Amino acid sequence: MKISEIISYLNMDAEWVNFNQTRDVVMFGDSSQTVKKVGVCWVATLPAIEQAIKKGINFIISHENCFYEAGTMLPIELIESRHKKENLLAKHNICVYRCHDVWDMIPEIGVADTWSSIIGLPFARRNLRSYNSFATFEGMTVEMIAKKIANALAPFGQPSVTVLGDLNQQVKSLGIGTGAATDVFALVREKMECVVLSDDGSNNWIAHQYCIDNKIPLIIVHHSVSEIPGVRKIVGYLELKFPDLSVAYLEEGYQYRTVSND
Repeated sequence: MKISEIISYLNMDAEWVNFNQTRDVVMFGDSSQTVKKVGVCWVATLPAIEQAIKKGINFIISHENCFYEAGTMLPIELIESRHKKENLLAKHNICVYRCHDVWDMIPEIGVADTWSSIIGLPFARRNLRSYNSFATFEGMTVEMIAKKIANALAPFGQPSVTVLGDLNQQVKSLGIGTGAATDVFALVREKMECVVLSDDGSNNWIAHQYCIDNKIPLIIVHHSVSEIPGVRKIVGYLELKFPDLSVAYLEEGYQYRTVSND
């Protein structure tokens, strides 16, 4: 089996993706080579690549860009780190494919739907072409919602969340997005009384300030950890289709710990 055959299967029936302009591309290596073993990860960090080498994996499916960012004017540190990864991948003949646009929105098993399902609130069925999910319920405090989210994320590397706003405020709805694409205004337009934003998808001087000014409690989660539960499902998805294929999840190192003052 060729690596390209697995890529074709991942992209099959993904009507929500414009494949003429997509993030889902081969980022490194040759997809025409025969696949030996597959590794799946949220992003191919150096620890993940090292695990792949030890396991004899020659095809990595990475949800995010493992080469940081594109551009011709980058910090020398990023360029050097990228070259280190590229040299290691080349030495071990590893192909890296980014599966992002497909897996964010693939129904039920993808990033967006897995994220909403683990929280434990009654989210409505998501619009297939939207990153956002919305839940309405009987009133509960913001602290109760925050604890639900922290409990849901704890097994994946984030045992706590940050709340901006009144922990005791009673709310009857929650809006969440998917990773850094989450837009606070898209959530409040749906009349959500509490919102969840990604740590690297929001900023203090706009989104956070707006929430303070309008008394909208804001819960902040890590982009990586909120998406990893859905990315992990790629393993089972491929195993079901290709039972003879060896597929493993590669641990990226996203384990966050909160240190508080005494």
